[in-house]
Amino acid sequence: MSKFEKLNVDIRKEHGTSAARRTRLQNKVPAVVYHSGIEAIPLSVDKISLNKALRTGQMIFEVNVEDKNQFVLVKEIQYHPVTDEIIHIDFQKVKEDEKISLEVAVRSSGEAQGVKLGGLLVQMLNSVTIKCKPAEIPEFLEIDVTDMEMNTNLFVKDITLPTDVEMLTAEDIAVVSVQEPKQEQEEVAEDTESSETDESPDTDEKPAEDEATEESSEEAKDDAGDEG
Repeated sequence: MSKFEKLNVDIRKEHGTSAARRTRLQNKVPAVVYHSGIEAIPLSVDKISLNKALRTGQMIFEVNVEDKNQFVLVKEIQYHPVTDEIIHIDFQKVKEDEKISLEVAVRSSGEAQGVKLGGLLVQMLNSVTIKCKPAEIPEFLEIDVTDMEMNTNLFVKDITLPTDVEMLTAEDIAVVSVQEPKQEQEEVAEDTESSETDESPDTDEKPAEDEATEESSEEAKDDAGDEG
């Protein structure tokens, strides 16, 4: 069960581009928090606190707005095109007893049997969408690859889900695969091409025969001309 990071926020009384620029000069990030049926509340978030919270990989945080502690979900982050610093962030208020949809990371656990034999473990899906209450959001989901043999896949349906967590991503999407090393795949492909080449008829001889026939005809004509 997740432990939510707390963000230091203040209500912004000024609006507009100039006000947002002044907020950033104070080492804070302009933000807004939305909630269904309620007008968006403009906020400013302490930059250091925000960066620390985002590094945890979580998307839901605890804030105090108008003397009320509440949970907010990160909906959108805007970055500066040159410095890549956060210049604005949108939050959505969520209720503790209300299920929400969000993406969480997927990690593999264990060592695949195919990997022990020299295969490569390839992760094709890094996150999935789930639905659950804020307090039940896992930091990540695990998929056990221990029993995977060479050239096999595991799918979304194979991911272990905590209690009361619903999977929204289609269950037939592949998550991880154990594949043969690339060098071996190339050797197999080369062997296949070589076999096909050996079995195919030698078509180069026919044009040579045709050319020889044409040359003989030309010589016959020349000889006939000489005799005449």
